[in-house]
Amino acid sequence: MTGIYILLLAAGGPLLLWLVFAGDADAGGDALSVIPLSSIAFFAATFGFVGVVGGATGAGAVALFVTSAVVAALAGLMSTQAFKWIRKNSVSSEVMDSELEGSMARVALEVSSDHKGKIIVDMAGAREQMTASPIDGSTIKEGERVVIVKVERGVALVAPLGPDLRLE
Repeated sequence: MTGIYILLLAAGGPLLLWLVFAGDADAGGDALSVIPLSSIAFFAATFGFVGVVGGATGAGAVALFVTSAVVAALAGLMSTQAFKWIRKNSVSSEVMDSELEGSMARVALEVSSDHKGKIIVDMAGAREQMTASPIDGSTIKEGERVVIVKVERGVALVAPLGPDLRLE
């Protein structure tokens, strides 16, 4: 049994650390959609840890197995609930490309068909700089107002705004 405890600790521990530090602690795969990968990692690492520590103290095999299984199951359930709560209560300031479409911006570096420029757009309370290209091949000078028509691979395709439209 000691070999199983060591194997689960050796597999579950690094996986758990990777999931937590890589920011994917709530990850699951298509095959594991019912049980999150983080819960499996918590279970394996806890089961292995309790088994190794309990084995070193000379605990009985049956009692050690039951204790390891119960503690590991609780750890897996608690991790699942904790990550559900974190996902539910977290807020992201990341703006999706589709949310930028239709937004007005100001040209910071000239945009033309010859070279990409930079625009500054205010979105979600933050000022963002983006690489931009004109959608119609025109040249748009620094300081002019534009509208973001589309975003492709991180580059905003922009069109100039008329003088009667105001950037707010």
